[in-house]
Amino acid sequence: MKNITLTIAALFSLSFAALAQNATLASSEINKVSQPCIKSEYNISADMVEGALKKKFNDAKLGSGSKATDGFRVYKGVVIPEITKEKMDVYYKVEDKKPASAVYLLLSKGYDNFMKMDPDSVALKNAMTYLNLFVKDATAYLLNNQIDQQNDAIKDLEKKAKKSAKDGESLVKDKTKTESKISDNAIEAGTLKNVMENEQKALEQVKTKTATIDQMDALKKEVSKQESLTKKSTKNYNNAVDDGAGYKEELAKAEKEIEANQIEQENIKNEMEAARMKLEDLRSQLNGLK
Repeated sequence: MKNITLTIAALFSLSFAALAQNATLASSEINKVSQPCIKSEYNISADMVEGALKKKFNDAKLGSGSKATDGFRVYKGVVIPEITKEKMDVYYKVEDKKPASAVYLLLSKGYDNFMKMDPDSVALKNAMTYLNLFVKDATAYLLNNQIDQQNDAIKDLEKKAKKSAKDGESLVKDKTKTESKISDNAIEAGTLKNVMENEQKALEQVKTKTATIDQMDALKKEVSKQESLTKKSTKNYNNAVDDGAGYKEELAKAEKEIEANQIEQENIKNEMEAARMKLEDLRSQLNGLK
């Protein structure tokens, strides 16, 4: 795992280096007028770059800014020492260039008095450096966001694992109950079979009896009664046999469900391990930025 982490970290460093010097002087239209600006591109989604910029400005106590025209956000009367010690209005816009993005940064001394290379070359060059170094802030913001998402995913998996384990325990209990039913049913079926066989023998014996004409009605009643007893005992035994077959089907179903649950628990366990490895990798990348 260490080798994998080092490899990913090395690739990450190369990606970082590739983006470290890409800020350039460009132009952007604001209020229907083309104005000089600093443009910088990042291999990071627009929403992450936007969030990172807002966080960076908020951490620098520049406030939350406000919406301006043409998709820009403006921070008025602020000082960013890395650019200039003078107060200025900072305009920025993040352009979505899926999966990448571009930042347009305009600096104004007030109103529409936007800075130009002549006479504001120092401030604009500092702004280029500022955006070049911002890749680290954007990357950290992205990694922190991914870490939060990964932590949420792990929590969800932990809940899923707990539920699956609880379901597994319930399935085992159900299986035990079914096995108990099968055992009780086997005893009951054996008893009912003996009863049925005894009733059948009794019926055969009654049918072999002879009687006088005066005793014939009584014998018919005795035969009828024994036939009823035999029929009832046979029905009870057959019901018990059917119940036993049903319990065996329940047992087979329970065993399949337990097997499926065990597979589910194993899959969740593997997902959990993969998620934790990914989390450690993200943390390693984040620590590599410091």
